[in-house]
Amino acid sequence: MPLTPFSRSVLPLLLLGLTALTACAGGLPDHCDGLANTPPADRNVLGCSPKVSIPDDLPYQAWELRFAHPPYMEIWIEKARALDIDGRLHHNAGGGTVSFGDQGEVDATGWLNRSGKPPFGKGIPLTGLNLPKRLYVRWQSRVEPQTYKALFDFPAWARDKMVEPIEVDCVFGGQKTDYRRWVTLGLAPGGTVKVWIRNPCSDAIEVMTVQADIEPKGPSTTDGKHKPLSEAARLYVEKHGIPYESWR
Repeated sequence: MPLTPFSRSVLPLLLLGLTALTACAGGLPDHCDGLANTPPADRNVLGCSPKVSIPDDLPYQAWELRFAHPPYMEIWIEKARALDIDGRLHHNAGGGTVSFGDQGEVDATGWLNRSGKPPFGKGIPLTGLNLPKRLYVRWQSRVEPQTYKALFDFPAWARDKMVEPIEVDCVFGGQKTDYRRWVTLGLAPGGTVKVWIRNPCSDAIEVMTVQADIEPKGPSTTDGKHKPLSEAARLYVEKHGIPYESWR
């Protein structure tokens, strides 16, 4: 029976789906061979871990690495990595744009938001990792524009605070015991990196301030250029400038 035009257009999709199902039925993909001794977090990043184990001494599912920037001071995360205290390395701990959306009449000076608190940031849970030992981030400061990179050790006292139970009162969850499982990196023009630990419902604790280095290779985009600035951010900088010292 000859194939209709519709059948010819759908057949490749059906074959692709069948191939994927066959791969799943046969176990992990071929590229996962030889990774038996690779830490669970790394295997998970590669899609080679059917189940990621949680470290026994971590009292929650995962901690999160989150990124923030002052209003209008737009950034682009090129690469982020996290090394935990057990030697596991997460190669893809963040990337892409971090946006606050429509800023409105907001002052970009300093780190405190309208509620008088440091930014929450946005990021991902690093399931399979123990507490952080060392962090690396490379990003574009799009308002300058400039590319920065920072590699720094995470202090032991801050790790202790991350597994210290605290009582919190959440708007939606009510009172409960939780942990400071968010690590937020505030990335500002000039290469300033401000680090906080917090819980979604707790006050933030400032951990440290790091001065990043300028990346001599520049941006890693295919065209070698920095990501473009939004019109709102461009207008803000033209009017108010960049308050570098306010973020240190």
